[in-house]
Amino acid sequence: MTNESLTYALIEKEIDQYAKDVRDDKPGLVERLALGTTMVSWLPLLVATQFAKSRTAAFALGACTVILLVVLGVGVYCFVQREWRTFHRRHDKLSRELDRDYDQWRILVADMRHFPRAELARRLRYLSARKSSLSYRMGLFTGSVNRLGILPLLAILYLQLKDWRFGDWQALAQVHVVGGLLLWALFLAYLLSWWLVGLSTRWDAYEALLIEAAHEE
Repeated sequence: MTNESLTYALIEKEIDQYAKDVRDDKPGLVERLALGTTMVSWLPLLVATQFAKSRTAAFALGACTVILLVVLGVGVYCFVQREWRTFHRRHDKLSRELDRDYDQWRILVADMRHFPRAELARRLRYLSARKSSLSYRMGLFTGSVNRLGILPLLAILYLQLKDWRFGDWQALAQVHVVGGLLLWALFLAYLLSWWLVGLSTRWDAYEALLIEAAHEE
């Protein structure tokens, strides 16, 4: 690393490698397909209900809805199975992960300290200023989505489907198209908000690394 100049691209490369070294188990193919299929398929299904005029069409859409719920259940089952160790022995797993992550972090900080401390400090000041501006602009769109989590999306789905009863497939055809499209738009906005939160988290990692590397021990 000493033969390279200090750039944010280099910092990203090191942070990305660190994230790969300490990453938890990735979702499997079945889990990704199940959850992805559910997210992609429910809007076309909602739109199709607007054209279901016959009893046969309503029954077919009801069957598709049940299949979609089964697929979602498979995805949730895979997620719970993958994360079970975290809930079952959470303290033991957490402590071991912290020890592993700390060792990797110290190696990363030691590598960054090969650069002049003055250059690290300049990069840190610039990044902090840009991060403040980014946080302000992100707040105009994301609001407090990083604090509320998935609760807003669940609340929207509840308001949309609170009067629906299982087996009443004809009621699905009464969902307003504009309301369904707005719900889909809110869902996409929610996903975009989380993408922006992930971007902000990466900037936090840059800042933490520069602070630690520039700190005199």
